Amino acid sequence: SGSTGTDDSERTIAGRVDSQDSTVSDSENADPRCTRQNSVSSVSQSLREWDIPYDELDRREVIGRGRFGIVYSGNWHGQVAIKELRMDYVNDEKTLEAFKAEVSTFRKTRHENLVLFMGACMKPPRLAIVTSLCKGRTLYQHIHVLKDKFNMSRTIMIAQQISQGMGYLHARGIVHKDLKTKNIFLESGKVVITDFGLFNVTRLCHDSRRGNWLSIPPGWLCYLSPEVMRNLRVVQKQDDGLPFTTYSDVYGFGTVWYELLCGEWPHKGLPPEAIIWQVGRGMKPSLAHLQASRDVKDILMACWSYRPDERPEFSTMLTSLTRLPKKRLHRSPSHPIHLSRSAESVF
Repeated sequence: SGSTGTDDSERTIAGRVDSQDSTVSDSENADPRCTRQNSVSSVSQSLREWDIPYDELDRREVIGRGRFGIVYSGNWHGQVAIKELRMDYVNDEKTLEAFKAEVSTFRKTRHENLVLFMGACMKPPRLAIVTSLCKGRTLYQHIHVLKDKFNMSRTIMIAQQISQGMGYLHARGIVHKDLKTKNIFLESGKVVITDFGLFNVTRLCHDSRRGNWLSIPPGWLCYLSPEVMRNLRVVQKQDDGLPFTTYSDVYGFGTVWYELLCGEWPHKGLPPEAIIWQVGRGMKPSLAHLQASRDVKDILMACWSYRPDERPEFSTMLTSLTRLPKKRLHRSPSHPIHLSRSAESVF
């Protein structure tokens, strides 16, 4: 990601982190091979104006590491972030075209709460995505490293801006797939969301398994919805995909909202296997110790609904957030997590 987060990871026997592939539907009478070739050709042609020669980039210092590779600060007609990809199969034409297809989704985005896509290096072996440089800190750094405390007014403002950016992505038909505080920057009071759609790129870069173990960044499981969690597997096949949707993005936002309110991740202190089992069965942390209004808690519970279609759209969420009273939020002291189970929490 574009954040300065660490590369530390937990290991768990639950193991599939690849993302759902983008597919091209063929018409009934068309030759699928011709359709795919035409699609690939169309994507390649439309991306020419976004192709940045790698030797034009002035790479500076490392500012982050992610599952897909290394992020550098740099210069290309101004300050930029350069997300350089680790590609194990860089000579595979199919993989390269899949990467270009993912990049083609980034060029459709223009919103004040989204990082600005500037182009990509698309000639092997140097593949990279170039975006504007986020100069603030991530929400992860504010909450989990600096232990910053946000008052209710600022908490609502941050959530509103996240909802605006995510609502725009969904309106453009783009699923983020990895919404978390490490991918949300605060830049002079403005929210900037990064790494939308990069989960597919992550899948193309390398196999993150080590035997029957999978590297999982700390806190990542807390953002996964029950339907995604239940699709984690020990054995990972190349073409398998996790069922990310706009609904699973909303679930991830619920966890971000929880972090803003509580200053920590849900399911704190639990091993990955326990989180997978509990979330998959619809078990949620109790909010009894959260000293906030019922409306504040209702937003969280709606985002964490077990059934995907019961989670609100971001446009609805924005309305709910706007109506919240901006009074001071009193955080409770550290407390053990108690689990409650929803009426629908059955496989």
